[in-house]
Amino acid sequence: MATGVLHPGWLSLESVGVTNLADAEIPVPTSNGWAMPIPLFAGDQPSALADPRPDAFEKIGVEGPANDLTFLDRIHVVPRRRDLGAVISEQEIEVEVWNARRNRAKILDDITVEGAAGITVVDHLGVPAHFPATQSEVFTVIVDEEGDPQIDNLISWVFLDVSEAGTTLAVLGFRLIPFPYPPNLVSPVSETFGYTTNLIEAAFSGMEQRVQLRVKPTGTIGYSVFLIDRREAQMAAAILFGNQPRAFGVGRWQFKTPLTVGAGVDDLDFYCDTSDIPFDVGGLVMLWVNPFVWEVLTIETIAADHLTTSTPTRNDWNAVETFVLPVVVGRLTEDEGQTWESLMALSQTVAFTIDGFEP
Repeated sequence: MATGVLHPGWLSLESVGVTNLADAEIPVPTSNGWAMPIPLFAGDQPSALADPRPDAFEKIGVEGPANDLTFLDRIHVVPRRRDLGAVISEQEIEVEVWNARRNRAKILDDITVEGAAGITVVDHLGVPAHFPATQSEVFTVIVDEEGDPQIDNLISWVFLDVSEAGTTLAVLGFRLIPFPYPPNLVSPVSETFGYTTNLIEAAFSGMEQRVQLRVKPTGTIGYSVFLIDRREAQMAAAILFGNQPRAFGVGRWQFKTPLTVGAGVDDLDFYCDTSDIPFDVGGLVMLWVNPFVWEVLTIETIAADHLTTSTPTRNDWNAVETFVLPVVVGRLTEDEGQTWESLMALSQTVAFTIDGFEP
């Protein structure tokens, strides 16, 4: 708080009078005698004078953003990049486009998609569209399950008199071909694992030591399917023949577990027993009813009783008939045997080499 200076008393000139000041001893102007007395707070001496100088103090300041004004007065697209990883079923991405100019509207002239086909943007405004100052709109980007194997597209929201460098979204990933046919468990599912190590010999004792070179082992998954529905049989044959060089999404059917709570459109949480099942964060999970009703999503988090995916489901899933199982990325081996029992019945033995998976 402010400090006071005690006033010496009123300046008195009674001894010499007020008209003859020739021999009067008058204090110099810098003396406190010339100061005006100012009352302070209750309880202070009435003759105390307030010191106009503030008390010295220190305070730690909070660092403020250096780009305050550059954050405003521009067009923002959020997010600017989305890596989908493996895409097996149709995926949706929500993209916010915000006109952060405080006083100026802009015109959205066009929305362009560069790259291979398979990505569309739902234009709910209809270009050209008026974007008032500070307005934000959410667009939906749909990534189809069918298209080029490699996803590398650039989506641009083109505004008049605005550079496109800051109004783009890069979409990356790769498409997998699903093989949604469960094994015929009359024959077992066979999994093999390949480990790679380096050999180190001890200098003196000659004992052998090994160093792990792979974070996850590679391997194979093999099983047989028996399809007695003509539609299923012909589709399975067409999938394998028409996509020989492509990567497949291979289900680990022996780990399938039922969905315990039904899920609806746009849900991210799927309740099932996750104990002792090799789900991986960042890996794939399949919601499966039959070979024609299924969906594959990317796992974001794993809890004891449910999974959370990075993108929402686009379908409704009944807890009674839906199964949940992990999916890995694989490629066909050199020889795949097919046995047509009849025009409507196919016995198929499949084997996939797996890039990396855990027992």
